Amino acid sequence: MSELVAFREDRLGFRFQLHEKAVLGRSSECDLILFDRSASRRHAEIVKIGDFYFISDLDSTNGTLVNDVPVAPRTKLKSHDCVKIGQEIFIFDPMLDVVTGPAPAALILNSVTETQRNILSRPGSDAAASITADQASLLTSLNHVLLTVPESEITPTFVNFLVEHMGATSVSLLWPGSSVGLRQISFVTYPDDKRLLISQAPYNRVTSLGEALLWPRIVTELDFNGGNRHVVQLDQPCVMAPLYNRDNPVLGLLYLENGNRTLEEGDLNFLAALGQLVSPFILLLVNSRDQEHNWRPPDEELDSVADVSSRDHQVRIVYSTASHLAQNHEPIFITGEPGTNKTSLAHHIHSQSAQKKGRFVNVTLSDLPPAQMDRILFGQESAADGNQVGLLGLADNGTIFLRHIEYLTKNAQASILMALEEGLIYPIGSRHARNVAVRFISSSSANLPEYVENGMFREDLYARLTKINLSLPPLREMRYDIESLAADYAARASRNLGIPFIGIDSSAMECLKAYPWPGNLSELRSEAAILANFSRSGHVVMDSLPVHLRLSPDVFKHGDLPPDSLLAEAERLYLIKALSCHQGDVEAASEVLGLTPEDFIIKSRAYGIDPMDFQGETLAEGPRGPAQTSIPQDDGDWGPEV
Repeated sequence: MSELVAFREDRLGFRFQLHEKAVLGRSSECDLILFDRSASRRHAEIVKIGDFYFISDLDSTNGTLVNDVPVAPRTKLKSHDCVKIGQEIFIFDPMLDVVTGPAPAALILNSVTETQRNILSRPGSDAAASITADQASLLTSLNHVLLTVPESEITPTFVNFLVEHMGATSVSLLWPGSSVGLRQISFVTYPDDKRLLISQAPYNRVTSLGEALLWPRIVTELDFNGGNRHVVQLDQPCVMAPLYNRDNPVLGLLYLENGNRTLEEGDLNFLAALGQLVSPFILLLVNSRDQEHNWRPPDEELDSVADVSSRDHQVRIVYSTASHLAQNHEPIFITGEPGTNKTSLAHHIHSQSAQKKGRFVNVTLSDLPPAQMDRILFGQESAADGNQVGLLGLADNGTIFLRHIEYLTKNAQASILMALEEGLIYPIGSRHARNVAVRFISSSSANLPEYVENGMFREDLYARLTKINLSLPPLREMRYDIESLAADYAARASRNLGIPFIGIDSSAMECLKAYPWPGNLSELRSEAAILANFSRSGHVVMDSLPVHLRLSPDVFKHGDLPPDSLLAEAERLYLIKALSCHQGDVEAASEVLGLTPEDFIIKSRAYGIDPMDFQGETLAEGPRGPAQTSIPQDDGDWGPEV
């Protein structure tokens, strides 16, 4: 199956899968909606004939260009062709993977001619074990520094280390992503405006096989011009090593160039060891950014769950109770579904407490290696490395929020209990206790009483930590808050992207409020950021919504809707869309919307829709519902894929 890949900087990486026929333009009836004002409502059409795709202009105002040449009545598309509609630029079958993230995108090039000479390859673990004594000493020092610097200094410290000790002139770090369908995140780039260009062969060997590589050539340029792909390579070695994310089969990649000297086997071993050392720190940092893991300073802004200004009475009661409980020093246990933003409630308690001038330390225990948990939590004293302050030490005179406490090791449970009851901790390697005054807040997604019964969690610690319990409601029970939260998250995302944000259309908001939000606030925040990025000039309309939000089965399962409601109109359109996609097949269309065939027929009759009208018609020819938008997603296999 062929595809178009957006190549304009602000849309880089978006893919549109081509089927038998696709109409491109600004109209909501198009298969691929373009947001460029210079595009016509129905601008161009791509049709598959035999094994090939042909593009035609639909009498647009500004024309359609292929390789900067206006298209003929029907122009055949070939790999690497550049399609330009207004300011929108797409490459047809570019043999290119795009890795996006907070750092500049990384481009992974397929089918690049590679030399097989002077390639040095070793399993990452073997290479890491081959470092010299001097290199091991440097890594020990780096580890100590990374344990003590603030979160915001972790990546600058690491990059500066590579520049100073390996002479790095270019560094890129691709991290294994956790989101659905996301294989990698482009996480760190140095210099910070440089895009990583790497061929597929070494990329696969590192991320799939875990090899550390000394590769003889680097890719310096990539361009698409005149229907050809231009790749420029330079005979200059680079080194690559794997990065590790526990329980994720996809490995990350650490890439380094040195333009001032030739890299050798010792550099390969050193980088492999660096990859092993830095992986846990990057994991904590990624989780801290994406899921509010790890610790953060008390004055840093947190995303609000729906705080005391919430319109939901359940949330207002929880936060009011939390403000009252914050005045004492007792531990507090927070429960709630994943994504309900227990971190924000914990931070609220801290901000209302006598410890508010101290640090708020937020740590996710499930991300800590069990063998290193005691050192990370309680610190370490070493004659060789000096003293390393643990997270409880950082939280002294402040608050520590322990998420997923079921992951505490037996030793850590005993030490936490001592800190609770006696205010003492013992750093690893020390025979002297340290006094700490820490407020404990904790949460768990496990059945802790069952853990206690099975001897996996101390009963006395469980009793101390869960003496006071606060429970956060799921987002689906906070319908009144969805409107304000969605607008707030989208506005924040727009500010971060430097783009305008006007608001969310009422029909789109009806769909958002009807969706069940199984991922709660974390899912709402993520979706709002996507909506902001792909909204029409800052205005989110129903056609801007990803398909899974517009076609949530729960939207269509409640009772009859008022005939003049916005949600009723959405329901009518998607009954039509489902029938159109499946050529009037009621069983297939009802399955898409999560309805029984009987309910589907009842609803269709209520709207005056006759499935017979759609039999024998294709999606492009039959009555049409709202079209897909250019928002990357993975929403099933019916209709045109996006």
